This record gives sequence, C-alpha cells and structure tokens, in this order.
Amino acid sequence: MPEWITSSEPYLAPRDPATADPWREEAAWAGGVGAHKVILVARQVPSERVAGLLGIALDEAAVLRRRLVTLDDVPVEVSDSWYPAEIADGTPLAEDRPIKGGALRALAERGYVAERHVEEVAAVAVPAELSDLLPRSPVIELTRTSYTADDVPFEVAVMLMSPEMAPGVPRRLRYEIRYRADE
Repeated sequence: MPEWITSSEPYLAPRDPATADPWREEAAWAGGVGAHKVILVARQVPSERVAGLLGIALDEAAVLRRRLVTLDDVPVEVSDSWYPAEIADGTPLAEDRPIKGGALRALAERGYVAERHVEEVAAVAVPAELSDLLPRSPVIELTRTSYTADDVPFEVAVMLMSPEMAPGVPRRLRYEIRYRADE
C-alpha cells in the first residue's frame, strides 16, 4: 500500500451498537487490526482554544474523553473529545468506559446530532505529556468541532495522528466537498 487515505465521513454519524466501529472497519480494509482504548475520562478546564470552540468560559470545566488508537497494537493516534459539562454530566460520556455505539450515539440520544462539522488540520509537535504514546514528532493535528442545527457546538475532537500508518506508508486526509447552487 503506497499511502493510507482517510476520510472523516464514516466517523461523523451515530451508529448502531451492533456494527463495527469505523476505525476497525478501515483498518480491516487495509489488512490490519484497529483498536482504541479509553485511557482518560476527566472533568477539567480545556485549553483556551478548545474552550472558545465549545463556547464555554475560559475557567469552565468540560468533560474530556481521551482514547489511544492503535493499528496492529502500535499507537497511531491519540484522540481527545471534549464536551460541555452540562451536556456530558450524568451520561456515558462522563464514564470511564467504552460507549456502546460510540459517543455520537450517546449524544444523539440526548438530542445532539451534528448538522455541520468544521475541521482544521495542522502539523504540530507532540505535547510532552503524550510523547510516550506518540514518540515521533511532528504529528497531524485534526480538530473537529460539531454543531447542532441551531449552531450550538457540542463536541470538539482534537486528534493527534502519526504521519505514517505503518513504516513507509504515509497518512493522507481526504475531503470531498459538494456544492449545489440554489436556483
């Protein structure tokens, strides 16, 4: 495989708890075994950037779910999902365990379904506290903010992705944007 091209689309909709998660499917398609593990669930004050994207006060706590994503048992991504505490408190989002059907299903059950997503991509250095999980720097940082139909942000996901999915196999992100002019 000369390169690994990933699309965000399979990761953006709530799914049935009985179906495989998109990462496992993507990894299997490429001949690997994909897994992820919840490594931290905490209520804490996010960075100024994340607080701004969530629309919360700079000193306000949010719920963080951090997952380690692996391919064939090798870490390839650390994914932080931030939720306003008023949305996550008292739900599976705030519990230190996997969520059947994923976080998007838990959010949908509370009435939070994304009408739109905004993604930003950058190359960044691995933060010191994550260097034991992702030792190669720089990494690809994908920040996705999800909004309701009323334009209320309810999740900010910050994913730090290794630049290679396997030795010598570069990772690429693919976006397909369709525009339809109203007549």
